[in-house]
Amino acid sequence: MMSCIERKPAVHDQVLVEAELGGRVVGLRAVIVNVMQTTLWLGLVRPDPSLERLRPDQPLHLTFRYSGAAMVAASTFLSHLGASRSRLFSIEWPTDLQLIQRRAYLRLDADCPIQYTVVSQGNSGSAGRTGRGLTRNISAGGLQFRIRAALDEPVEPGDELEIYIALGSHGVAAEAEVIRVDDAEELGAAGKPRPAAHGKGPTALIAVRFTSISEGAQDRIVRHIFSLQRKRRRQPQDQVASNWPGGGR
Repeated sequence: MMSCIERKPAVHDQVLVEAELGGRVVGLRAVIVNVMQTTLWLGLVRPDPSLERLRPDQPLHLTFRYSGAAMVAASTFLSHLGASRSRLFSIEWPTDLQLIQRRAYLRLDADCPIQYTVVSQGNSGSAGRTGRGLTRNISAGGLQFRIRAALDEPVEPGDELEIYIALGSHGVAAEAEVIRVDDAEELGAAGKPRPAAHGKGPTALIAVRFTSISEGAQDRIVRHIFSLQRKRRRQPQDQVASNWPGGGR
C-alpha cells in the first residue's frame, strides 16, 4: 500500500529517475546535491548520455530508496546544469510523495507470459515439473499467475520455483516460493478471475513471493509497471481525442 508521508527529499538521498525516451523507459541513478524551495538539483552516479535527451517539462517518475521502504513521486525535468549535459540537472519539486513499504510493493494487474520449473517441492511431489501461463498481477516483491490446470494438478504452497517473466521485449528471472493456490472458478465475481491462459478449461491461480531476485530485475519490473500506468492513463485521453470531430485522423 502507499500512503502520504511527512518525510521530504534531502541532500545525499539516492533516487531512481525514470523517463520515457524513444518509446522506452530509461532509468537514471542520481543523488540529490541541492534542495531548493521549488526545485531539486540532481547529479548522476555515472555520466549518462541519455540525460542529454531530456527536455524541459518532460514527465519524470522518481523512486527514493530508504531502509525498509521506498518513496515514489512525480516530477518534471527543468534544465541541465553546468557544462556537462550528462551529469547534473534540475527538476521540479516532487509532487504526490508516497511511501511504499517493501513488504507491500506497488502491484498492478498485467498479462505477462511466464514459465516456471519446480525446483524444490513441499508436499506436491512435483519437483522437475515445468509449466507456463500468464500473470494476473505483478509487483517487485512477487506475483500471481494463472495456468490451465485443475486445482489438484499444479504446485502447492511451499514449493519453490524458478520462473522467467517476459516484460515486453525484455524478461527477468527469479526464484520464488508458492504461498497460495486458488481455483479461479471458486473465486467468483469478487475475485474477478480471467479466462484460462491457454484456451478453455479449469484455471488455477498461483501466488508467489520472490525469494531471490536481483535489484536490476526488480527495477525492470518497476519500470514495466510505471510504463503500464502511463499507457492506461493515456487511454481515456486518446479515446476522447478519437471521438472529437476530426480526431484520430
